[in-house]
Amino acid sequence: MKKTLLLIYIIAFQTSLFAQEHIKYTTFEEAVKVAEKVIWLDLECSEVSLINKQLHKLPNIQSLYITSCELESLPKSIQHLKQLQLLNIQGNSIQVLPESLSQLQKINVVNLRGNTFKELPKVITQLPELREIDLSDNLQLELNATIKTLAKVKKLDFLYLSQNNLTEIPLEINQLEALEEIHLSDNPQLKLSNVFKNLAGVSSLKIVVLSNTNIIQVPQELSYMQQINGIVLDHNPEIDIKELLKNTAQLENLKVLLLRENKLSKLPSDLKGFKKLAVLELSGNHFPITEQERIKRELPTTNVVF
Repeated sequence: MKKTLLLIYIIAFQTSLFAQEHIKYTTFEEAVKVAEKVIWLDLECSEVSLINKQLHKLPNIQSLYITSCELESLPKSIQHLKQLQLLNIQGNSIQVLPESLSQLQKINVVNLRGNTFKELPKVITQLPELREIDLSDNLQLELNATIKTLAKVKKLDFLYLSQNNLTEIPLEINQLEALEEIHLSDNPQLKLSNVFKNLAGVSSLKIVVLSNTNIIQVPQELSYMQQINGIVLDHNPEIDIKELLKNTAQLENLKVLLLRENKLSKLPSDLKGFKKLAVLELSGNHFPITEQERIKRELPTTNVVF
């Protein structure tokens, strides 16, 4: 249970801790003055034209952000950043990644959200420490080919595929042998029976995020995912809670369920399907005090959060 709670909540803590320990630089003018100390560079778009002349002067960068700058390619000088661990190029127009990226052997997080990738560049497979990749909002992404490439990323444990107009998840997802958390939010056409059935084959998977996915009926295939510890179903206001209760009751390892911002004001009278939960998150709904008290009485060993 402790591992599950950490997987769900520690991200915010890590982000806060990183911000406290490292100063964020946004221009080369300020960064080159203390070049050896610069760990975090979050470039203003007006600085992009200077990258190839200046970036090599900052050899200790661990986190590089170049976001929403209309980039069509990564600058060549990125190959000098041998200490780079996090690369965020969200919100550009990039379709390919340079082969020189393979020289950056310490990268463990890559954010490609909001670009124009059709397939995931194979250079990704040459990053031995890569654990997290965000491919959300790449509307032309060919998922079958992408999954085959990701299968060669042996340490990958976090995958983001939100907002990609997905309808199905290929069976080959089971080749991602280290995957622990997958985000599929904002894909309202997803066929959940297919999703649950194929994710059941990913034995390492612990957390599934399906927020804002237009979920109404919860198919029985949910019960196939016996390995799951946490499910996030926020922003699905039409979800059938009775069906959810019925199917979650069969998930022996499920400990955390998030149902935030679902316009709920009442839960079914029989809550046996939730009794095994360690955490039930119901914040952002409309439960009256009397209903909150009833739910807590029905689930005495569950931490119910309103």
